[in-house]
Amino acid sequence: MTATSKTTAKRQPTCPQCKKRFRTTIKTKKFCNTACSQNFNKEARRVKTLFNATNSPFFQELARQAVRARTLLIYKDFSQEQLEALYDVYAACQRMNGYGLRKEYGATQFEISHIAPVRGEGSVGLFRADNLVIAPMVLNRAHGTKHFGGGAALPVAELSPRFALEKDANHADVIQRIVKMIGEEVVLAVVKSKKIQPSKRQALYSWLVDNLDPTNPDHAKHLTTIETASAHILARIKREVQDKEAVTDFRVFQWFDDDTSVLMSEWERVGKAYRPEILPALERLQFLDTNTSHRFRMEFDAIDMQLAFDMLHGKPAHTVDSVIDAMYAKALASPLLYQPTEELLQAMQPIVQAPAARKSVTQSFIEELDSQMEYVAPIALVVAISGPVEEPRFIVRSSL
Repeated sequence: MTATSKTTAKRQPTCPQCKKRFRTTIKTKKFCNTACSQNFNKEARRVKTLFNATNSPFFQELARQAVRARTLLIYKDFSQEQLEALYDVYAACQRMNGYGLRKEYGATQFEISHIAPVRGEGSVGLFRADNLVIAPMVLNRAHGTKHFGGGAALPVAELSPRFALEKDANHADVIQRIVKMIGEEVVLAVVKSKKIQPSKRQALYSWLVDNLDPTNPDHAKHLTTIETASAHILARIKREVQDKEAVTDFRVFQWFDDDTSVLMSEWERVGKAYRPEILPALERLQFLDTNTSHRFRMEFDAIDMQLAFDMLHGKPAHTVDSVIDAMYAKALASPLLYQPTEELLQAMQPIVQAPAARKSVTQSFIEELDSQMEYVAPIALVVAISGPVEEPRFIVRSSL
């Protein structure tokens, strides 16, 4: 009996990568070679990563700021380092707000404030880390379009209608144009380095956006959580919504920053990265903290915060001299409470021994009060040092 041989059927599929037809006897083979298979899968991952990232809250914020400025050119010539620095500012603002916890407890939010205003007189402020300061919402809103100098802006004369945006522009379309403006390679590099919206997290986030009901109290509590929560937390929230298990709000174990700590943190960031001339003033505050065994509580009042805010928005470093001098005087006025070191006492000697300098400091402080009348309480307390440091004299000065 003659053995019969089975002839394997041959196929001629088209390779999805190189688009060439090839011969094969394998039923499931799609690519003509390993290189085409690897390149195809690499491109698929790139597209998926870019899609997930550009649907993240960060890129939504980029689109919102572009629409606010009415132009894409606020992202012109962005490098990878600049986009990473911008993401760090955005992420820090989210963290300082306690990922929504601050708002939930009725405290005012921190916002990303522009140094050169978004739509100033004759220029458009860039949405870039060197033009931004995280600040209390009240100060940011009151600041309006004032510009004290510095920052980064683009003259209106250099704006091109080609990159103009309408106020009702679709954010998804704007994001795609932003990616093209910055460059896909730069965007993908930052997505990878900052781990922006991994695919699993994006899928969970999208599901929750579609299924959380703002009118349902049990759902509403999660709406301020999902934007910045991890994939693990989002998965737990999803299971709760599906009645599979209860979930504890992860923010219970977190806290939010206060106004003083935020402004000092921004003081350090801006000083180290862009304005080294403001660092000596910050170092004076750090010196005071260290040389009172951390007993002195750094807490800005309304006037202090306004002066620090103005300095961060372009005013010179000496703007905050009166704030620091007042803190030093307060620490030295209560040696038993703050226990100033010899180094701190020696640092204050030039001020104690120079009446003219003391008068200048006091006068500048009073002038700052006069220029900030809307923030001044009916009675302001001014410290005037006379005689030994241990025996300060307090003068109550009416601002009415």
